[in-house]
Amino acid sequence: MKMLLGLTGRTGSGKTSAAKIFERLGAFVVDCDAVAHEILKDASVKKKIVAQFSESILDSDNNIDRKALGAIVFSDDEKLSVLNKIVHGAIVDTAIDLCEKSGNDICVIDGSELEASGADKKCAHIVVITADEEDRLERIILRDGIDRDSALLRMRAQKDYSKEAILIYNSMGQDTLEREITALYNKFLGEINA
Repeated sequence: MKMLLGLTGRTGSGKTSAAKIFERLGAFVVDCDAVAHEILKDASVKKKIVAQFSESILDSDNNIDRKALGAIVFSDDEKLSVLNKIVHGAIVDTAIDLCEKSGNDICVIDGSELEASGADKKCAHIVVITADEEDRLERIILRDGIDRDSALLRMRAQKDYSKEAILIYNSMGQDTLEREITALYNKFLGEINA
């Protein structure tokens, strides 16, 4: 790996679409949500989470029910902070390890909590995908099959990335997003080869 990028944006911004474009262009992309799914299966992590949030977050197979856990943490900043302290370090370590093993020149860590987890400090650049609130709301409702109030709760649970970053506005359609990510990717390749 020659360059590590952070890709972030609030829920519904189109961050996943941007990640897919980076991947098509040749970057290795680590989806921190997917990594988190695996980490939640780790016995020691699961034990810590259950100790904090009770067995009510377990499904019938004794696995963590992400929807049940989400219902608790997305409406309470303190509880979300507790959960993040349990899982963030493991997610960042796993993501960077996967990038290092990939062999790709450009690797992208795709995550909504790059700043809170400290992953941003390990990245050469941070790319933030942003979009109008109504666009984001519609995308979340469609993507997750939830009602407007639940979507708004998720939106409000996330903070904007507050440090200097490359902003890409994603309310102009897929073609525009594709062009902007491609130009950025080529710029990063130029930096590597300079």
